Amino acid sequence: MDLYLRKVLHPQAVDNYRVLLKDDGLEVEVGSIGIQHGSGATEHWTWAIDTVIPMREVDAQGRGKDQKDCMRQFRAAWDKFSADSARLTEFLQTKRRRL
Repeated sequence: MDLYLRKVLHPQAVDNYRVLLKDDGLEVEVGSIGIQHGSGATEHWTWAIDTVIPMREVDAQGRGKDQKDCMRQFRAAWDKFSADSARLTEFLQTKRRRL
């Protein structure tokens, strides 16, 4: 299952990306990776799988050192989540209804 990044085009979204999955010829947004701004002008990289269905035992979000580390963590969480074909089907059906 191939995942891709698409840069978010917004003046306030520097180094923010949507994670895309190609499914039956459609690009489906399944999550995000980007820099978040915290208190005291701190910045940190974060990743998150879109929680359109309950995520049960899988961690749906986290922090990383940089974009590459976030993509690695996202991929590991996504692989674990998508290994359950029933949950993956429910997730993709929910996403498609929103298109």
